[in-house]
Amino acid sequence: MKNSSNVIDNNLYVSDKTEELNSGFAKTKIDSNIDNKIVILIRDLFQFGSIIFNMSELSSTQFAFDNAVNLFKDNNLKESIEQLEEILKVYPNNFESLDLLSTVFIKINNPKEAIKYVNKCLQLDKSNKKHLELRYKILTYLGDHTSALKSLENLHKLHPALNTARILSNHYLSLDNEDKSDQIIQDFLESDKNYAELYKGIRHVKAGRFKLAEKSYKNVLRKDKNNIDALRLFGLLAFKNKNYVIAEKLFIKAIKIDPYFHLVWDNLAKVYRIQNKLEKAKKSFKNLIELDPNNMEALVALGTIHIKLAQYQEGIDVYQKVLDSNNKNPRVYLSMGHALKTLGKRKDCEDAYKKAINLFPLSGEGYWSLANLKTYKFSSKEISLMEKSLNKDIQDQEKIQMLFALAKAYETKKDYKKSFSYYKDGNWMQRKIVEYNANENADSVDLIINFFNSHKDTLDFCSGHKNNHPIFILGLPRAGSTLLEQILSSHSQIEGTQELHNIMTIGRKIKTLNDSENYLDNLLKLSNKEINSYGKNYIDETLWARNERTFFIDKMPNNFPHIGLIKMILPNAKIIDARRNPIDGCFSCYKQYFAKGQHFTYDLDDVARYYKDYLKIMKFWNSYFPNEIHTVCYENVIENPEKEVRSMLKYLDLDFEESCMSFYESSRPVKTASSEQVRQPIYKSGMNYWKNYEDDLIVLKEHFPDYAK
Repeated sequence: MKNSSNVIDNNLYVSDKTEELNSGFAKTKIDSNIDNKIVILIRDLFQFGSIIFNMSELSSTQFAFDNAVNLFKDNNLKESIEQLEEILKVYPNNFESLDLLSTVFIKINNPKEAIKYVNKCLQLDKSNKKHLELRYKILTYLGDHTSALKSLENLHKLHPALNTARILSNHYLSLDNEDKSDQIIQDFLESDKNYAELYKGIRHVKAGRFKLAEKSYKNVLRKDKNNIDALRLFGLLAFKNKNYVIAEKLFIKAIKIDPYFHLVWDNLAKVYRIQNKLEKAKKSFKNLIELDPNNMEALVALGTIHIKLAQYQEGIDVYQKVLDSNNKNPRVYLSMGHALKTLGKRKDCEDAYKKAINLFPLSGEGYWSLANLKTYKFSSKEISLMEKSLNKDIQDQEKIQMLFALAKAYETKKDYKKSFSYYKDGNWMQRKIVEYNANENADSVDLIINFFNSHKDTLDFCSGHKNNHPIFILGLPRAGSTLLEQILSSHSQIEGTQELHNIMTIGRKIKTLNDSENYLDNLLKLSNKEINSYGKNYIDETLWARNERTFFIDKMPNNFPHIGLIKMILPNAKIIDARRNPIDGCFSCYKQYFAKGQHFTYDLDDVARYYKDYLKIMKFWNSYFPNEIHTVCYENVIENPEKEVRSMLKYLDLDFEESCMSFYESSRPVKTASSEQVRQPIYKSGMNYWKNYEDDLIVLKEHFPDYAK
């Protein structure tokens, strides 16, 4: 028998914060006073014995009701129900009897009967706050979430309160509607004069007056340091201004105040994710999912975090869980396909991409993902469908990827003229969208060269972390770096990882020491301890990507301008420059749609000038650090692979192993566009491939006349 001091049975309603996550009913407490009203009423009523009075024997309805209350108090619940039903036979709209019946049925754990009487009460008093709350709680317990949400929306409309706004916010977040989740909180703050200062802050943010918004939020926190809404909104403001560390601290403080506020967990997970604090992001998304198991957006985000952490099977398992719930989501099939491709599960990844296309026929990303396998052959029907899609209402990024896919389809058919036409259209569309200035890139290279030349005698290249485990493979994309990584990671002492962003992240951290335009001048201000610390941080922060082998590869191609920084913080690191014939290299970049970055690749003149900037700075680095950078030409690897492999291993102070020559047998995950190509033996068909398009590559031939012969 349950304690009668709590009218709502503990199986249905748990008010203790520590138990809320495990309770089935009314997971968020709305009004702690409401559920005790009946109890207070009972305590004040006259005590009767457990006798059921027929209404014909009574001179007063009140007398019968008092008897029902007394029976209820004595826990004679069956008799109380019978007495109340007798009253309703004569007076079917007796509000007090209907109300008490709903309470009795809740107490005996019969929510289906309880909801009937709650609904009858609401028919008599549509705006009754207590019964609106009870209706929401019971419907939630019964699993009728659609009706529960409507009931909660009605409650909030009639009796707006911050707590109901938060519960609604959690509901909308579980429906993957983050905008509405955030808006419901803002709407309440704007409508309630008690929250005028917060509303003022929201208005300032919408108008772009960030300093004034910050002032408003600080005013609120000065009066109430634990105001969770001010903390969260201030955190969102910091996030918007890229002050991620501050945003993180504010969200954490808010969560400590209310660990069941779903939206704050969502905010915290995303601030961790954008800072590349992937393990913390993973834990935050898991906490959000524990609170809200049906939050599909959070599940998809968790799957993506697993993939970024190279936990590919875990990510696939999460994606599958999402698809088990809703197998009509093309975005999840695409993500699943990318993960399967990384693991080399070719047939499964093709199937996933095709399912995405079937669900969303205008999925340029789906078609490009098939094309990006490099060895997929499109059918005539698929080509026809892609071409027809270009004349439909298709989103720009989907259209761009569709054009790249068509270019690859005709390239495979050896119709190089038509192929180039599609490459040209796709690149031009993308070039109009991205921001890139070839002159600025050239100036940046000159700035780096001039800085290191001017400060050669004052820069500290001795204090860095002495760890010799990193091997940096850098250069232009599509220059054979994935092939080199696959070869070297087949060695028993070398581990392949990914294109790691850590060096560029360290550069940004040094830059922000005093908000400089770049990090160069700040290198002169670093102490010996700080230089060593940045090197050690790089080693520590890349541990997640490694297992137990001694050496590991960082294959981020864009690290080549940062070789000076690398040699300062990690003086014993090895650096391999992956280089390719400039016309083949530039054209291969031009043929590739990159998911992000590499903005220089979408114009032939841009990519040619970028290649020249690359040659210029690499020539400088080789003179600055003589014999410390090993250059590998793609064409030499193709012509004489064993010689080049032995040369690389000698530079790395490692013995030759035959496994490096059978690299294509490795089952290690490969994330780059060349993932399928490096799972086959070396082939020569990629050499001088540009000549198939020679008539359309006049720009490249003019930039590199020595290679155009």
